[in-house]
Amino acid sequence: MDGAMTSDRSAKKAARARMIATGEPYSTARRAVQTGPDRPAPLARPPAIDPREHAVHARHWGVLACYLVRYEGRYSAWITGTGPSDRSQAYGMPSEPAGRAFVDAWQATNLLHTPWDERIATIFLLSPDTRNGILYEAAAVNVEDSGIWLACFDDTANDGGTRTLGQFGDPGEALEQFAALAERAADRLGSRQAIGKPDLFAGVLRYRAATVRADAARAALGDAIRRHQPRADGGDGLRPLWHEAGLPRESLGRVLAGEEWTWPQPPVVRPPGSRLPDPPATTLATRTVDGHRFDLVSYLDTAGGRCIAIDRDGRRESSACDIQVDERHLASAAMTMATRGHGTAAIYGRVHDSVTELYAVMTNGERVDWPVYDDPRNQERYFAVIADSQALADIVAAAPTGSTSMKQFFGTWFSKPPRPGPSRSRARSR
Repeated sequence: MDGAMTSDRSAKKAARARMIATGEPYSTARRAVQTGPDRPAPLARPPAIDPREHAVHARHWGVLACYLVRYEGRYSAWITGTGPSDRSQAYGMPSEPAGRAFVDAWQATNLLHTPWDERIATIFLLSPDTRNGILYEAAAVNVEDSGIWLACFDDTANDGGTRTLGQFGDPGEALEQFAALAERAADRLGSRQAIGKPDLFAGVLRYRAATVRADAARAALGDAIRRHQPRADGGDGLRPLWHEAGLPRESLGRVLAGEEWTWPQPPVVRPPGSRLPDPPATTLATRTVDGHRFDLVSYLDTAGGRCIAIDRDGRRESSACDIQVDERHLASAAMTMATRGHGTAAIYGRVHDSVTELYAVMTNGERVDWPVYDDPRNQERYFAVIADSQALADIVAAAPTGSTSMKQFFGTWFSKPPRPGPSRSRARSR
């Protein structure tokens, strides 16, 4: 009983963390993290490591990430965010293939939570047995900064369901795989008779496969027509060809203009924590250290969260959203560095409105003052300290009523990755 209660508390904690990070309703976040056949119970005592340092496979979804970690000869999967108060959930994995499947299933679940009107193509079938829930769902989605993805949940074998994930370079490849998966599911229904009226469900799957392939073929033909730029009046002798393609003469001009016979153009999906294109991100400060440019950037994410980020040489290094401060805790921060425990660190975060000064104390006793930046859009105050991690002794935010030290976090932020211990014979790689 105690084990079940501990697992439930862990699931609730993970759901609340996901809700804060993504802006999802609690019920949605709870379903996404609940323990089930494809989500084992969290590790009671996960190792004190940074999962990014030991990851052999990873997927990202906005501010969230899922890592497959190999540490001391064992595999575990870690679900984590990038915020300053982030808490990871770790799950033991029996093998690397099982861990990779877990990480990909996590990403597939995220994609299947995409609203239907933001999908390139979709299928959604409920099981005729209402106790079993979803029978089959698939979605092709264009995700900002990572391209076109295909995710599928298939329970046509009545085995609890499997998730499939794929990434594609163009919509044609994604739609062909979308159709192929639907046909395989239809064949499985026809051969196993896993549900009542299997011919109806198989027929719908085959119909959707055929219509998706037809849409893709029409778009590909539209691309070919636009490449050749035929005469809209048919004077080039191609009118019989348009007749065979089912293209009315009066529609040819619209096809040439790209108004018809084109690929689906749903909105680009921006996972929670992604920057909105409008309004644009605001660069609050820039500093160059050891030949690298560090930008402190503020923006609003897709859920309306107030976010800041460190961009290193024009690329996002780390971000944090909806940072909480109050009169007792005058500052809250996150940290990023290229090499854990060594070299330049960027400590960035938010300070309370009452803070009048922010400074770093160096190991040689020197005090270095750092500016605080007011962001008019987010209506919050931010800072960034860029310094050698080994030379920092403390960072302090001070107000007339008191001060907040960040030294307590240095042990975690600047710890060096653990050295690998001697391998046991049974844990050695083949």
